[in-house]
Amino acid sequence: MLKTAADKWAFYDQLIALADPGQHVVAFEAGRYWLMVVSSTGAVGLAQKPDAQPTLNPVGLSLHEVAQWVKSWDFNQAAVGLAAINAAINAAPLAGTAADAFDFFQERVKGRKVAVIGHFPYLHRFQPICELAILERNPQPGDLPDVAAEYLLPEQDYLFVTGTTVINKTLPRLLELAPQAVVTVVGPSTPLSPLLFERGVTALAGLIAQDSPELRRGVKADHCEEIFKTGARKINLLKP
Repeated sequence: MLKTAADKWAFYDQLIALADPGQHVVAFEAGRYWLMVVSSTGAVGLAQKPDAQPTLNPVGLSLHEVAQWVKSWDFNQAAVGLAAINAAINAAPLAGTAADAFDFFQERVKGRKVAVIGHFPYLHRFQPICELAILERNPQPGDLPDVAAEYLLPEQDYLFVTGTTVINKTLPRLLELAPQAVVTVVGPSTPLSPLLFERGVTALAGLIAQDSPELRRGVKADHCEEIFKTGARKINLLKP
């Protein structure tokens, strides 16, 4: 459990340590919604871009140096740092289940209290089968503001958290609020590392991608769903 600022930064330092200083960033793409880092081994890391502002280009820097950006309070820069971390770990052969996270858990959440941090597409699948609360920083109709987490999360059976909470530094607090819940970190920003299992996460639902012209076009396209049409593979990893 992460209880102090030092503990929370230690979590980030552990993620940064996964990035090899001997590898470099050889390519970088940025669109409205996504960032893509390619390492000198050809591995790809993705992360969601928080806003439309430009970000630094990390090409030529060591993967480890760029990974340290994940601690930045400039969230676009932090997203590049997370993409570098994901390039270090999300390209390795991983034994998991290939499926959409919400499909994977659909039977398990029936009749339970479920909170989702982030307004993901297709959440209408959950609405008829569970007591669903969607928390969002920019709420859509029917959503709750993200500050409702302090009140709701201690009561939930299942919690789905967008991987962008690593970027905006809210993940450690969200885990503190829901020690009783089955927690899944979801989305292309998710670092597929067992380190998160040590912090109270039960499942990781991320993306493994290979560098391709289609993926680069998908990243640069101003359409949030475009990267999922490029052959990138969704994967679910469960805590042993």
